[in-house]
Amino acid sequence: MKLKKMKILKILLYIFIVAGITLIAYPVYTNIIASRIESENLSAWEEQKQDPSIKESGIDPDSESSSTENIEQEDTGAQEGEDDPVMDTGQDWFTITESESGLTAEDFFPLKMSIPKIELEYMVYEGTDKVTLKKGVGHESVTPFPGEEGRSTLSGHRTTYGAPFNRIDEIEEGDIIYLETLDYRSYTYIVTGLEIVKPTDVWILEGTDKIELLLTTCHPKYSAVSRLIIIAELVEFFPFELGTS
Repeated sequence: MKLKKMKILKILLYIFIVAGITLIAYPVYTNIIASRIESENLSAWEEQKQDPSIKESGIDPDSESSSTENIEQEDTGAQEGEDDPVMDTGQDWFTITESESGLTAEDFFPLKMSIPKIELEYMVYEGTDKVTLKKGVGHESVTPFPGEEGRSTLSGHRTTYGAPFNRIDEIEEGDIIYLETLDYRSYTYIVTGLEIVKPTDVWILEGTDKIELLLTTCHPKYSAVSRLIIIAELVEFFPFELGTS
């Protein structure tokens, strides 16, 4: 009887060890895969920017042939609610149906975001569904586009799927955030503040009379209890056109 109990305890110990290793290895695994794909997508984006005639490849999150499909095929699955960077906006707390400038999401995304302070360079896509956020940073579609009045909001994972926002807690007031579109529009934001709020505190997204950018991610790391919000204000906008001097 005693030997039987010892055997059961050993089995349980092995199970706990394997589960622990899996929990530790999962973020590392997804980050390696996502980082490789992100490098490919950034290269494809730069090539398309230099030569607009090049067919977009590997940077469309909705494309069936996208190289990011490897994440879906190789994903072993994470726990529900783990590393969720999105604010809980509910169903219809507010809706933006059309850009004031008449532009659509296709005019902006995918765009490239750069934050020199934390050596971040990442693709940004339209939408914050789980599939899109596994492939990069996502724009919350109910918020304004970059450069428009209000708070354009971008969300990204902090510990998994490349962890694009892993280090945004190092950002301070006065740091610079750059956004750049394929058609040579360039936006420069300066960080003005940091907030830690609950996922249901959607007031943080509500429009202001300023042109602002919000970065949202889960807080603390490995938890979805709160959201870390970086607030930045637009200071420069350059609507470059191809071929201009």
